[in-house]
Amino acid sequence: MDENFNLSGRDRAFALRLLRETTVWRARLYRARARFCSKPLRDLDGVVLAALRSGAAQLIILRTPSHAAVSATVSALSGHRASGLVNAVLRKLASEGEPDTIEAPLNEIWSHPLSLTDRWVSRFGREKTEKLMEWNNSVPDIGGCIPGLSDNLEKGLYVNNYRILERTGMNPLRSTTDMVYIQDEAAAVIAEVAAELAEGGSVLEIGAAPGGKTHHLQATAHYVISLDSSFSRMHRWLENRARLGWQNSIPVVADGRMMPFKNGFELVFIDAPCTNTGVYRRRCDARWKWSDEYLENSVALQRELLRSAGELVMPGGILIYSTCSLEEEENRLQVESFEENTEFFHRENLSGPDELVRDGMICIFPPDHGIDGLFAAAWRRDQ
Repeated sequence: MDENFNLSGRDRAFALRLLRETTVWRARLYRARARFCSKPLRDLDGVVLAALRSGAAQLIILRTPSHAAVSATVSALSGHRASGLVNAVLRKLASEGEPDTIEAPLNEIWSHPLSLTDRWVSRFGREKTEKLMEWNNSVPDIGGCIPGLSDNLEKGLYVNNYRILERTGMNPLRSTTDMVYIQDEAAAVIAEVAAELAEGGSVLEIGAAPGGKTHHLQATAHYVISLDSSFSRMHRWLENRARLGWQNSIPVVADGRMMPFKNGFELVFIDAPCTNTGVYRRRCDARWKWSDEYLENSVALQRELLRSAGELVMPGGILIYSTCSLEEEENRLQVESFEENTEFFHRENLSGPDELVRDGMICIFPPDHGIDGLFAAAWRRDQ
């Protein structure tokens, strides 16, 4: 963005924050501006909707002074036939404010899909669900594991060399050494656990791109085969390999359900595609992809990957299954299904901070643990 529009660090930071808040608070912003618009919002073209959402986010979420928010938004629509409508709606919103949220549905207050909100309330209760949704809407830290440590940066909660980087609006890698892989501490937790188990061994990593787990695995393993089904994501993996100097990792683009390998591996790590419900704070658009069908498809794909991956674990080797989901169908129930339908594997307890481990599995719930949601379980293949 700074290259295309020559934005200063401050302006770039504001633009990125505005993009995030319009995505996160989509349902709340829709409710706030709908009553001031003479036409149904669904009948407006995309440019007008984007302008109204952007202006409303500045007024309600970012608390930008009303004259600046309205003026900047309308100016961006200069020459558009609907600029008058946008001006009128935003001025009304600035004058009267958004409707009282006390009686509003929970999914609108916290801007989450209705079916997912109902699901979480049924499982977690209203209070815990609200804390989760509040977490999801908060701005995430930027951090990573930094070689050599740094006492000048805020420490993470669980991983010894994890540090929080300062937000400047610029690429965070320009603020520190290029040897940092930016990731949430939850991803670093499971990656460090897997790297310890992989020491000196042969590793197959499924769902490898863009390289968050590779960065840790390649530091300890004899070699790592990093497999991903996406060419575009693997291109990012290659960029990270060049930047970070990974020496013993080999990229492969293939479908993890149809493995192109004959020989087995001492450790197979599945970073499974999932509904991402544990990382909505960091992947703020992912919530709007939620549906029951999406969950069902994810579960079916995970089951196929587990079956295929299990066949490539050497006798005595380890299989790790991980998601960034909070849903039982993708986590504990998936573990139970694998154990009921697979021979020759027994559960292997994972190490890690005590507060993150339950029944030998890593189970991270964001409001309780202060990092992204993540699940991981492991098995050892019998000799």
